[in-house]
Amino acid sequence: MTEDPKYANLVAQAEKAVANVADPELKRIAFQKILDDLRASISASMVDPISKSVQVLAVVVGVIVSVISITNTLGTEAATRKKEAEARLSEAERYKEQQKIEAAKRQAEAAKPFLELRQKLYLEAVAAAGVLANQKLHTCCEIDEAKKRFRELYVAELSMVEDFDVEKQMKSLAGNVDPELTELTDEQKAAYHLAHALRDSLAKAWGRNQDLVDKPNP
Repeated sequence: MTEDPKYANLVAQAEKAVANVADPELKRIAFQKILDDLRASISASMVDPISKSVQVLAVVVGVIVSVISITNTLGTEAATRKKEAEARLSEAERYKEQQKIEAAKRQAEAAKPFLELRQKLYLEAVAAAGVLANQKLHTCCEIDEAKKRFRELYVAELSMVEDFDVEKQMKSLAGNVDPELTELTDEQKAAYHLAHALRDSLAKAWGRNQDLVDKPNP
């Protein structure tokens, strides 16, 4: 079947009108629209109006393409600005986190002498506790020496560095081994409270009560 030359001409005109449209779907829609309008116009044998219609439709298609292009450009720019903002925010967060890490390191370094002293006195306390808890294995002199050192630690030295739970367990052990170890004179009570005041003062100075020296006495 021979193709109608008029129809072929209309197809050629429609294809020419959408030649610059890059998007396949948009090109198909525009082509079909132009072709339909050309076919409707050709029945009246209005060659000039047809040409004008093609020109108008070509302009419309060009406008549509321009709008799409501008929209895509704006979208790309917006996405770029968003990524840049996110990058700046991420950088600020990393800087803030690094500052926190550096501050924590400085605080830990400042607390190092305190923690070293605490470890030393803890070892002495556990050594004395070992003797007091196993008195049958030690001489009277060893037991007396352990009680003496335990009382010294309990009243002053250890009270300056111990955490709340260690203080509680020191009292518990003393009560079970020799209740007299928990009975303090006025002078011993004064030394006991002074040691705790020193501990609390150090904790406040570092601003890291629970992290570095645990919970001070209320």
